[in-house]
Amino acid sequence: MTMMRTMRRFALAAALAAAGTAHAGDPSARDWIPAPPGTSVFATYLLGLSSHGFYDRGERVPDGPTVDVQGLVLRPMYFSEILGKTVQYELILPALRTTIGVSGMPDDRVTGVGDAQLGAAVWFVNNEQTKTWFAWEPFITVPTGLYRGGQADASPGKHRWTTLQDFAFVQGIGESTFLEAVAEFEFFGDNDNYYGSTLKKSPAIRLMALASTNITESTYVGMRYRYETGGREKVDGVEMVSRANNHQLAFEVTHQINDANQVQLQYIHDLKVENGPRMRGVQLRYVYAF
Repeated sequence: MTMMRTMRRFALAAALAAAGTAHAGDPSARDWIPAPPGTSVFATYLLGLSSHGFYDRGERVPDGPTVDVQGLVLRPMYFSEILGKTVQYELILPALRTTIGVSGMPDDRVTGVGDAQLGAAVWFVNNEQTKTWFAWEPFITVPTGLYRGGQADASPGKHRWTTLQDFAFVQGIGESTFLEAVAEFEFFGDNDNYYGSTLKKSPAIRLMALASTNITESTYVGMRYRYETGGREKVDGVEMVSRANNHQLAFEVTHQINDANQVQLQYIHDLKVENGPRMRGVQLRYVYAF
């Protein structure tokens, strides 16, 4: 079992890096302010992240693996109205290239399409006069991505169904400042082909606080703090990964080119990671609305 733990410690680098980066569900500032019904939105994300330390149960692993991740995420959305409530439908489809470097071994590089996420948000409060919004969005992750049981951690697909429940509150202050709070709960199905074993993962909780303000009429800056806990993993009943205790900051600048086009640059930095690589890097987002 010690050998299995050691092997998993290194293989887990790809899985955690991919999971953290492909979380396109992680909101940017003002993402939870809905567009008018009838609006279609197409968002594209390009990202590049690299590790600066690798951790196992809160302890940094000397000479641990290095991880580099490049990704492309496609995210079409459509806003409509049902029974007087604004509703948003969306699809999130990631593609990732992960390179893992282990001392004394050739780099391992894995490229492929990840699992698709389907989501539908509803705004129970949508008050532009008071600048107050409250929404709930359930996601379902469908195991459509590339998966190989013998390379389970490195595969972009995870060979299991998951569901995600997002709850978001937004409050505007003054002319152009917004404060946001998001709570996210993720529940995981079993992976019954995990190196010939069964992988079980306990629910994960993520809490996020966001703030943004305009610096010009068409440009605003924002930041996001994210805390994550839960997500303990067991293989055939034996704990391999302990509960998460992760902290992350992201800073962004967003420019509205015109009514239809928007660009955003975001810097992401893990402050603390309990298990896996501590990542930092940038993400570029382009949004087209029509």
